[in-house]
Parts: sequence; C-alpha cells; structure tokens
Amino acid sequence: MNRIFLVVILILASNHFFAQPSDLTFKVMDELSISIDDCEGSLFAEKILPNNHDLTVIVIPKIGKKEEDMFTIDSYVVVVNNKTKKIQQLYFESYTTNGWESDAIYITEISIDTARYLVQENVRAFGVVLHTRSMSQPNPYSSNFISLFISNGDKLKNILKNYEIYSYGGETDMNCFAEMYSENKTLILSKNKTNNYFDINVDVLQTKLTSKDCIETETSTNSKQMLKFIDGSYKIQAE
Repeated sequence: MNRIFLVVILILASNHFFAQPSDLTFKVMDELSISIDDCEGSLFAEKILPNNHDLTVIVIPKIGKKEEDMFTIDSYVVVVNNKTKKIQQLYFESYTTNGWESDAIYITEISIDTARYLVQENVRAFGVVLHTRSMSQPNPYSSNFISLFISNGDKLKNILKNYEIYSYGGETDMNCFAEMYSENKTLILSKNKTNNYFDINVDVLQTKLTSKDCIETETSTNSKQMLKFIDGSYKIQAE
C-alpha cells in the first residue's frame, strides 16, 4: 500500500475508548468533589514520576462546556503522594483560558511526558501533552501540544503553555495524489540561562511528502527555535 496513504489511514483509524480511572484517581476526584459523570472518560491520564516513585501525576479531564460535537476541558493537573493518597500540588485553569477545546479539531488523548526537563539545577519539569486530530480523509490533520509544569509550594506552575511539538496534514485524494507535510520538534535543554532558567533549544524537522501518479517523493529540512524564560514562562525567541 502507498506509504503516504497508510499513514493517513493509521491516523484516522485510531479509536479511543473509555478509560476507567484508577483507585488513586478516584480518591483525588473525591477530594476535589469531581464526579466521573462530569469528565470525558477517554482522556484520563496518570503516570508515576521516574525521579520520585512516591509521586504520581494525574490529569482529570473535567468537562467545562459541552455542546453537540464540541466540548471543552478544565485543566486539573495534580501531583499525588502515593503513600498518603493526598494531593501534594495542584494546577487548575478554566477552559475559558487554557485552549483545551475539542471541536472540528478534536482531542484524542492526553498523555504525561516525564522526560528529563531539568529547567534549573535542581528543578525538573514534567509535560502534559494534548493530542488532537481532524476526521477529514481528504484533508487530514493532527497535532500535539506540550505544557510544562514545575512544583511551586502546594501548587504547580505552568512554565510552557500549549507549545506545538508535532503536526501533520495536507491534501490527498486517497488514491495516487497527495501533498502532505509533517513537523517534529525535539526539546533540548541548553547550558545557557535566562532569568535563572535554562534556555530550551528546539530542533525542528520538517518533511514534505508528495505523490503524483503514485510516484512518491520526500524532502526534509532542519531548522531551530529557541525558548527562553521571560515574564514567568518560556516563550519563543528569534534566533
């Protein structure tokens, strides 16, 4: 099968089913007075922190607003002590400002990224990744957005908000014609600092896939971005 169209089919074929929350997540929801009926069941996320196995990160997908074929999610990102089952840190942001909306481009998954984001000498961030896509076969589209969080007393601080790290899309007749693109970004912590936070170098790989008369061509280019900590969060800076 044509490789371009196989990628399209795999993206469109992915289904997400109700994921029953763990007992730990239910305890957190009870503490926050959140009912399972108020949540989008397929989007719960939970992961133990690799640098501290006593702590678990949980994302609770509480619905902020719901209409036909559209819903929004309030951001509940929680760090829980696995021994006491109590909330250690909490981040909340309303759907009115967080950008977590599932509409024509809808949310398929929320995942937790525990890569080694050492943003200060002794401060390690973790990521929450929003996975989105469209349902269009002639014009497929998908993207992933990462937000980074660090501990700040009994709260979590959002230091990078909805930064797009992956995108894929284009146009195809689902037969022998296609013009598709993809962009992947890799975050690499720098040794340089801005306002006491390490800068983040971003390696960007852009790939263009074309098919005409079932003959495929692929071209790739590399570029860079820089994220610096300014006015309380990481922001894109010109090279």
